[in-house]
Amino acid sequence: MTSQQPEKYYIASLDQYLALLKAEKVSDCFSGLQRLSDRDSFDDKIIVVRVNIAEQIRARYSTTKMAFYGANRDIEFTAQTTLDSVEN
Repeated sequence: MTSQQPEKYYIASLDQYLALLKAEKVSDCFSGLQRLSDRDSFDDKIIVVRVNIAEQIRARYSTTKMAFYGANRDIEFTAQTTLDSVEN
């Protein structure tokens, strides 16, 4: 019995994040990443965000690190810079 790893959906820019919010009709707020992950279209996916992009998103809402990362607890944050070359 093999369990398949969930597919990863990479967010590599602030513009991509904002477009995704609009496309999924998710409110533009500091917990937007978490709300995206709760949508049906992301049921079998893990949202992965580069830390520098996450910090841009956090700065957009002027919220503390604790509040932002706590509100987006199901999101995977990575320091990888190679996400720019990943095809979505």
